[in-house]
Amino acid sequence: MDWPTAIVYGAMGGAIVEAVVFYGRISTWQAVRHRVLAKGKGRLPPLRRYVDLPSDLLAAVTRLLLGAGAGWLFHSQITGVYAAVAVGASAPALLRQLGATRSLRGVVEGTSPGEALGERRSGGRTTGSDQAPAPEAALGSGGTAERWGEGSG
Repeated sequence: MDWPTAIVYGAMGGAIVEAVVFYGRISTWQAVRHRVLAKGKGRLPPLRRYVDLPSDLLAAVTRLLLGAGAGWLFHSQITGVYAAVAVGASAPALLRQLGATRSLRGVVEGTSPGEALGERRSGGRTTGSDQAPAPEAALGSGGTAERWGEGSG
């Protein structure tokens, strides 16, 4: 697929995801209003409690850009319209997964996320604003054997 078409369909995928998220907010607002009306007392909640226009617009633009970027990035591997829309819709999840992979690599290598960003450690504590626990702290006192169900106890 040519890259301009992939970008457009990728952005459409991002727009679809944003529309689903927006529908969820509106649906929640509607359900709360119906509950209040069914009880016959209380104040109806305003829409602005469920929709924050500036942040929602920024999230929508970001999803569109992520979808378009994913469409551009994978344009040579996309063979159809549905695939391009799916790539665009999955762009935020893909980036989240890539971020999790980076964090996991630090745990496997024995570094905390702060160390991976170049922060110093002094006395077993990370210096800087992000003070993450050491990877072995997540395993408990029994270490790797306890994690895999082989610990005593």
